[in-house]
Amino acid sequence: MPDQLHARVTAQLKLALLGDCGCHKTLARLEREARQSGLTGAEIDAAISGRSFEARTAAAVAFACAMKAGDDDSLQQARTRALQIGVTTEELRTIAKGAKRILASKRP
Repeated sequence: MPDQLHARVTAQLKLALLGDCGCHKTLARLEREARQSGLTGAEIDAAISGRSFEARTAAAVAFACAMKAGDDDSLQQARTRALQIGVTTEELRTIAKGAKRILASKRP
């Protein structure tokens, strides 16, 4: 995956998983990183809401958000949907590892 694309997806995952933190400094940092990766304001707003305009990224975000929620049914549905649109099992493993790392970085 090209670095720029990887940076865009990572920024969207961070916004989706941490955008509800309630900390203005954290949100400003996440938005700044997202803009540096090339995301538009609309893409940033979508990511904060747990969405993306690109199908594969939307599947990645939905999968990561389902992981965060801890709902097994939602996680299985997100996994199935991602596989249906062409996200590989290996990519899902990578997304899961990234999501865990992002969530672990969350300050209490």
